[in-house]
Amino acid sequence: MARLLNLAIVILEIIAFAKVRKRGGGLKKGLTFYTIISNLIACAASLMLVIFGQRGFVEVARFTATGMLAMTFFVTACILVPLSGRVKELLFSGSGLFHHLLIPVLSVVSYIFAEDRAPIAWVWVPVIITLIYGLTMLYLNATGKVDGPYPFFRVNKLGAVKTTAWMVVLIMAVSALSGAVGYKRPAQSDVKYIFVHGLSGWGSYDAINEFIPYWGLTGGSVVRYLNNRGYESYAASVDPTGSAWDRACELYAQLTGTRVDYGEAHSRAAGHERFGRDFTGHALLDDFGTSKFALIGHSFGGATIRVFSEILRDGSAEERAVTDEADLSPYFKGGNGDKLFALVTLAAPTNGTTAYDLYEDASFDTTAVKVDEKYEKTSGAVSRGTKVVPDGRASWDYASYDMHIDNALALNERITTFNDVYYFAYPCSSSIVNADGSVSPDPSITESIFMKGAEIMSKYTGVTKGGTQIGPAWQSNDGLVNEISAGAPLGAPQSKFADGTVPEPGRWYVMPTFRGDHMAFQGGLTKRINIKPFYLELAKMISEL
Repeated sequence: MARLLNLAIVILEIIAFAKVRKRGGGLKKGLTFYTIISNLIACAASLMLVIFGQRGFVEVARFTATGMLAMTFFVTACILVPLSGRVKELLFSGSGLFHHLLIPVLSVVSYIFAEDRAPIAWVWVPVIITLIYGLTMLYLNATGKVDGPYPFFRVNKLGAVKTTAWMVVLIMAVSALSGAVGYKRPAQSDVKYIFVHGLSGWGSYDAINEFIPYWGLTGGSVVRYLNNRGYESYAASVDPTGSAWDRACELYAQLTGTRVDYGEAHSRAAGHERFGRDFTGHALLDDFGTSKFALIGHSFGGATIRVFSEILRDGSAEERAVTDEADLSPYFKGGNGDKLFALVTLAAPTNGTTAYDLYEDASFDTTAVKVDEKYEKTSGAVSRGTKVVPDGRASWDYASYDMHIDNALALNERITTFNDVYYFAYPCSSSIVNADGSVSPDPSITESIFMKGAEIMSKYTGVTKGGTQIGPAWQSNDGLVNEISAGAPLGAPQSKFADGTVPEPGRWYVMPTFRGDHMAFQGGLTKRINIKPFYLELAKMISEL
C-alpha cells in the first residue's frame, strides 16, 4: 500500500510541476518558494520509497518531506488564504490544488497509516531546513535581491519586530507539525515481537508485503500497528515451503544479519547448498543479541519458531560433530537463547494435520464426502499455494513432510519446553457441530478456498502410516489445521488458559479456541476480521508477564 500511495504522489508531482512550467515558472524563481522546495523533496522521497521500499534512509526522507508538506498546507490554508482571500487559486485550482492540498494530505495519510516511521529524533530535520530557508529569504529580502515571495519575509516593510514575531510563529508551527507527523508512542515494553509466517507466506523482506502484508492482509499491517503503539515488532521472511529446519536457519540469519547457514550435516543429507542468502547489513533488528524477544508463529511458522528456539538454546550435536570449530555457526553451538522470553503459536500444526494424512489412508474414501460443487472449484487455490515444487532436495526437507502427523510428533520429541520461557498456543476452528453430532465447516466464517478441505477433514477418522489413531476429536478444524493439533505439543507440560490464570514459564497454555478459518489470524481474506486488537492484547499480556 505504501508503494502505491507514494507512486500516486510521484504522478501528482509530475502533473503539478508540468502546470508550474506551463505557467512560466523557472527553476531559479521557483526555488524561492517553500512550496516548490517541499514538493521537490516530496517527489524525490516518494520516488525513493517506490524504488527501494521502506528502508531507514527512505523513512527519514519521507518524514522530512511529510513534515515540510504539512507546513506548506498550514501556511497556505491558515496564513496566505486569510491574508489574500485567494481560496480557489491557492487551494482548488492549477498547481495549487496539487502542491498545497492533494499532495500534502496524501503524504500525511500515507506516512501515518501506511508507512514505517522514522525515529522521532529526526524531528529536527524539517525544522532546520525550514529555518535555513526562512533566514535565507530574510537576507535576500533585506538586501533587495528578492521581494517576498511570502508577505512575512518582507523585512524592510514589516520591520525587525514583526518579522521576528512571524519567524517565531513559523518555526513553532513547523516544529509542532513535524512532531505531530512523526509522533510515535513511547515503548510500552522492552520485549521485541518477532512474527514468522506460515506455509506459502511472506514477510518484510518480500516486495508483496509492501502491498498486502501477511500479518493483516487487506486490513493493514499488524506489525506497523503494534510499532506505532509502542510494541517493537518485526516480520521475518522464510522459505514458503521449506522444512522447519531450513526456515529456522533463515530466521537466525535475518535476526543476526548474517549469511544463512543450513549446516554442513543437514545440507549434505538434504542435498542442497550449505549456505543461502546473505543478510549482512540487512538484519531484521539491530540488537538481537541483547534484546528480550517473543516469537510469534502462524501455521507452520509455529513449528519454525519451536525448532529455532531449540537450536538457539541447545545447538546441534549433528552439526558440531562434522564441522570444524572455526567453521561452525554460533547458531549450532547453542547457548544463545537466554533472551527468549515467550513463544506463541497461532493455528499451528504442532501435532501435524490430517489435511495431509487423510489422503494417504487407504481406509478412507475422500470421494464419499459430499462437497458443494462451487467449493470444488475454489479449493484448487489452496493446493496450488501449498504444493511443493521439487528442487532436488530430499523429500523430508519440505514443510509438507513436517506437517504429517507422525513426522510432527517425532519433531516434537526433539524440541525442548524450556523452564524460563512462556508458551502460549492459540487453536483456531471454523467448524460447527450439527444436530446429529457430525462436524461441518461454517461457511459464514470459512473462506471458500478452505471449504472442501475443511469438509473432508471434519469427516475423517483413521490411522496414520505410523499407527497414530485419528478419532472424532481431530475433526474440528480451521480448513487446514485440526483444532486439537494447534494446542500444546502432545506430552508437553500444559494447562488450559482461563480468566484469572497466572502464567508460569516452562508450561504451555492452551488459549480459548479462536473462531475463524486458517486465515483468521491474518485478518481474513474475504471473511475479514479486525485482528489488530487481538495482537495488541497479546502484546500487552506478554509485556505484563
